[in-house]
Amino acid sequence: MPTRIKLVLFDMDGVLVDVSRSYRRAIEETVEHFTGRKITPATIQRYKNAGGFNDDWKLTHTIILDIGMQVPFSRVVQEFQRRYRGEHWDGFIAQEPPLVQTQTLQHLRQQGYLMGIVTGRPEAEARWTIERFGWQPYFPLLVAMEHQDGRGKPDPYPIQRALAMLEAVGMPITPSEAVYVGDSVDDMIAAQAAGVLPIGVIPPYLDAEAHGALLQERGARYLLNRTDELPELLAELEAASVRRAS
Repeated sequence: MPTRIKLVLFDMDGVLVDVSRSYRRAIEETVEHFTGRKITPATIQRYKNAGGFNDDWKLTHTIILDIGMQVPFSRVVQEFQRRYRGEHWDGFIAQEPPLVQTQTLQHLRQQGYLMGIVTGRPEAEARWTIERFGWQPYFPLLVAMEHQDGRGKPDPYPIQRALAMLEAVGMPITPSEAVYVGDSVDDMIAAQAAGVLPIGVIPPYLDAEAHGALLQERGARYLLNRTDELPELLAELEAASVRRAS
């Protein structure tokens, strides 16, 4: 009998929130601070598309090294956070608009889906953003940077950790009962390796055709132009599952 989807896991950046003028702006400004050179959004995306750069601190440091500057990683993180988080959560993080409507999350919860977030963000930043938008009721499960033992995406470990956390509280869910919604090649690779259904979302600040093709190449089974399209897709998958069972 076909398996029903019970768990929906989301990436945060590019899926739930727009980071084009927050995380990505922090990358641009931190690189310029240390190198004196301006980089374009296209440069950042080229690194992202290559894979292995789910961590924006690591990405920023790598770009600086590739330009030819030797800067300690800790200094890069310090400058990055000064811009992104700010002194009192008044940095670029406070300017991030949501990419999903609360009514979409409410609908998914009403349909019986358990939801969680698996993100490379530090836990404090992820929770601050969840609270900022009033999303606490929808995301009882959070796997952030500190929970990943240094094994961030594209390693499947963060998604596997989410499943293990649920099993530990008496809510076992198999990979075939879960989906992961992400916007990057690392998200699709991690989801596929974890055995969950990879669903790609195209952020509004990227070229839809080119990025969609890239996500499919890296394992996305389905593509969404907006996260708000997810309930419709899940309904279609549910209907298809019922038809196969009859």
